[in-house]
Amino acid sequence: MNERSLADDQGKATGLVEAGRQLAEARATAGLSQNQLASQLHMGEEQLAALERGDQAELPEPVFIKAMVRRISSHLGLDADAMVQTLGPLTTKPPKRATPGATPRGIAPQNRRTFNPLPLVALAGLAGLGFVVWSNASELTRFAQGLKPANPTLEPSETDLEVTKVADERDALIVPAPPTRDLGLTISSSEPSWIALRREGIVEFEGLLNGERRIDNPDLVEIYAGRPDLVQLSSPDAETRTLGAVDDIRWIPLSPAP
Repeated sequence: MNERSLADDQGKATGLVEAGRQLAEARATAGLSQNQLASQLHMGEEQLAALERGDQAELPEPVFIKAMVRRISSHLGLDADAMVQTLGPLTTKPPKRATPGATPRGIAPQNRRTFNPLPLVALAGLAGLGFVVWSNASELTRFAQGLKPANPTLEPSETDLEVTKVADERDALIVPAPPTRDLGLTISSSEPSWIALRREGIVEFEGLLNGERRIDNPDLVEIYAGRPDLVQLSSPDAETRTLGAVDDIRWIPLSPAP
């Protein structure tokens, strides 16, 4: 540092110290202690003491220092503008004295990164704890299942027995209906032959009989066959029979008279 810069720094320091000395004298003249004045101005007593000492390292930025000087000067009846001029220009706030080896607040070291194993240890501990909890939960589940009582066999009450007895008696009174009689009849021909069918005088079918044909409710049906000797009649409750002779060409009831 050359002699001119050193002189400027000494002047700046002298301005802050001189302004602080004048503020301290004015406070003492007003009969106020540092604590009393700080309380009246709602400011920290430490800041007031640092300002009266001219210790810029313990004070905020230069713009706030000037504001403090102006405010205190006005409160103590001093010329605020003259006090700010006495203060003179201030340099940017120098960093506070740091203890050896300490890292300034807010600045992380860039050239030295130490490995911290604590997060990995904590993660491993959590994983182990989770496994233990899961194992214990499985054991508790199996234990609870072992303690779970089997479904108890419920004894029927007297009311249930009475209801069952009445239901059985009612079922015994129900007579099952006889199986429905199959009233159908099947006609067939050993070779294609012409026939006609009529029910109560109304012709239902007229054409060739080739194979089998089922007739429902045959009691009211009559058949007229060109070759009665080829037509076979069969029903569930009777043997198969031939419709008639070769020359028996007429309307013949499918159900013979009893």
